[in-house]
Amino acid sequence: MNAEQKIQIVLDRFEIQDVITKYSFGQDLNQGDNHNVSEIWKDVFTEDAVLDYRAAGNEPTSYKKMVAIMRGDGNAQGNMSGFSNWQHLMGNPVVQITGDTASARTDLWATHKGKTLDGRPTPSLYVAGAFVDELLRTELGWRIRYRKLEIHFMDFLQPLPFPG
Repeated sequence: MNAEQKIQIVLDRFEIQDVITKYSFGQDLNQGDNHNVSEIWKDVFTEDAVLDYRAAGNEPTSYKKMVAIMRGDGNAQGNMSGFSNWQHLMGNPVVQITGDTASARTDLWATHKGKTLDGRPTPSLYVAGAFVDELLRTELGWRIRYRKLEIHFMDFLQPLPFPG
């Protein structure tokens, strides 16, 4: 492998890492009732990408349908509607590049703060897992074409009374 090829691999890895991080930005920069996740995710996924979140109880689907599942579709609330805020922290991905395709595995730690209903806080959700991705180099750059969610554990945490 010559120097130019080595540099290209490094550049590809940085771009892939950015794509993986943009996924969590799509979630985290759009809190509460903000449904603009797709605006960021269009730069993360190929148009025909499949998100396999069976570990969370969802059938494999497109990223646009996953946004509706998570955030609602205007007719029904999404499964994130029970939370007021969230943050998705991504670990460093392990990336394998082969030409114009790549695979990556990235650890995930996601926190979801429960809403306050009728003056009482609801439980928060914590998830430890990983994303296993297949990526494709496109004319627009690297994009995820298949993403599988693995859940190692998840727990609901009851809020503690505030001392007062």
